[in-house]
Amino acid sequence: MDSPLDGRSSLTACANGKATLTTSRRSFIAGWKLCAGVALGLGLASRSASAQVLSPLKRIHHCLLAGTRIKTTKGDVCIEELRIGDRVSTISGEAKRIKFIGRRGVSREPSESWIGPVKISRFAMDGKVPHSDLYVSPRHAIYIDSILIPVKYLVNGVTIVADAKQEALSLTYFHIELDTHEAILAEGLAVESFLRDNPHAFDNADEYVRLYGSPGEPLTPFAPYVPYNGRQELASHIRSALAPVYDFRKPIDRARDRIADQADFAQAA
Repeated sequence: MDSPLDGRSSLTACANGKATLTTSRRSFIAGWKLCAGVALGLGLASRSASAQVLSPLKRIHHCLLAGTRIKTTKGDVCIEELRIGDRVSTISGEAKRIKFIGRRGVSREPSESWIGPVKISRFAMDGKVPHSDLYVSPRHAIYIDSILIPVKYLVNGVTIVADAKQEALSLTYFHIELDTHEAILAEGLAVESFLRDNPHAFDNADEYVRLYGSPGEPLTPFAPYVPYNGRQELASHIRSALAPVYDFRKPIDRARDRIADQADFAQAA
């Protein structure tokens, strides 16, 4: 049996699964909703600014919610209990020393809205990981099939849900920086370490400066990022909708479809 550290992805073995009519129908509906959303957005934009009511949003970019368990050489440890110098496991199989742990708290008034974390339900990815429900910020990248995909592009509304923790009035996020950009294991799932792309966003950014001086340039990503904008997302769903006839899906399409198929299986079980 393959372990989570065997190779660069725990999901690669299923990467070449065939597209199904269920995948096609689901992607057709998703594409239609995207088009409808764009049309609605254009309609709202045409209204006068005085007619719009905008709620304040609290945004977090690439972070893991407090309580997330990270695999270390001493076992799984909650991220808020880790310290600089601890060694965390990476999917390369090599343990790496923690250089810095960024921390940021967010809070809101009951009348305010915010963009909550994305909830990745237990076993959502492949029936094995994550080991427990995992909460990450929408732009935090998951490592799948040799690419890094921001989790917001994998939301399916069933096993991966956007805007979780809406009842909370305060949350604390953490991120782990290593000497190099890596994939670490959060609740057993491969997720990116800190790329150092926005170090000043943390509440303890001054601690980094005291220890290391200026953060300098972002680290080199160990794998390619595969995000997409609205038009690219629509094209992605079109590729999936046509896949039973001719499969020209890209890796991000296949990963999203496979996870959605897993969600359908979980619902039917």
